[in-house]
Amino acid sequence: MRFVCALAAVGLLAGCPAREIDGNPPPHFAILDDLDRTPDPACEGHWVAGIRGRVIDARGAGVAGATVQHCLRLTDGRFVCTSPPTAADGTVQLEMTDDAGWYAYVFDPEVRCVDELTVRVLRRSMPTRYATAYCPVELDPDAAVQLLPHPAVLHPVDEPSALPPPGDEAAPRDVALPDGVTLTDVVPGALYGDYEALRGASLPTDPNHCFLRSFENLETLLGLYALAPEVESAEPIGLRLPNDADLAEGSTVTLYALGGLATLRPDGEAIPEGAFQAFGTATVVGDVLVSDPGVALPATSVIGWGR
Repeated sequence: MRFVCALAAVGLLAGCPAREIDGNPPPHFAILDDLDRTPDPACEGHWVAGIRGRVIDARGAGVAGATVQHCLRLTDGRFVCTSPPTAADGTVQLEMTDDAGWYAYVFDPEVRCVDELTVRVLRRSMPTRYATAYCPVELDPDAAVQLLPHPAVLHPVDEPSALPPPGDEAAPRDVALPDGVTLTDVVPGALYGDYEALRGASLPTDPNHCFLRSFENLETLLGLYALAPEVESAEPIGLRLPNDADLAEGSTVTLYALGGLATLRPDGEAIPEGAFQAFGTATVVGDVLVSDPGVALPATSVIGWGR
C-alpha cells in the first residue's frame, strides 16, 4: 500500500487516503482534481505542482481569511514569492483560508522545480491582530502536491503599553510594548505609515515553533517576542528587553530575528525567509537588556535572545 500511495503522490495513481496534518485530514479541494502532477524529467529539484495546508491561532483554532504566500528558491537560481490567486472575474483573493483554516494553491508551471519553500502567512486586519508567520517547509520528495506537515500558527499581538503621539514624525522616541519590551529610537516617519499600528506579545520558547525546528541554540534561548505589523524601518531601532533570567550586570546575550522579505542584519547581510538567525548582541544594564551600539532591529517580526 505504501508503494501504491507513493505513486498517487506524484500523480500516477488515484484513490489513496489523504495524509493528515497533526491528525487532521485535509478537505477536498476541487482546484486539485484536474491538476497535472507529472514531474518534468529535467527537474533536478523537487517538483511541486500544488500545496495544501492549514493556518491556526495559538489556541489551535482555524484562522479564516488568512493570506498565504509561498517563497520559492528555484533550481535555476531564481527567488519567487507567489501572489494570491485570482477569481474568474480577475479579483485577487487575499482571503485564502476557509473557516477551518484550510487552503490549497496551484503553482504556475514555470515555478514548479523547487529547491526550497517557505510559507509566509498573515491575516490582514485593522488594527493588526496577528504577527506575520514564516515557516520553512520540509519538502516531501514523493509528493507533487505538498501537504504542510504542521499547521502554520498565527500568534496574537497586543497594543503598546505606551505609544507617544506621532507629533514630529522625524523625531525618535521609545515605544513601550507589553511584557517589558521597549523599542528605542523609533522614528514614526521611517515606518511607512505603520507607527500607530505597532503591536507585540511574548511567545513561549517552544521547540514546536516551525522556525525553531532547525534552530541549534534552543537550550540557551531565554525569550521570544512577536512584533507586528511586519515592516523594515528606514531608521535604526534599538531594543530594551526584560532580564527575566536575572543575568548579572554586564552579561551579554545574543539577539535573534526571524527572516522575512528583505530582512537585513545591521551589516547588510540578509536573513533568509523563515530562518531564525543572530543579528547582534545586548548587554545587561541595570535590570534590563539593552541592544549594543550599532545593533539595530532588522524588522518587526519575531525576535529572540539567548546566552
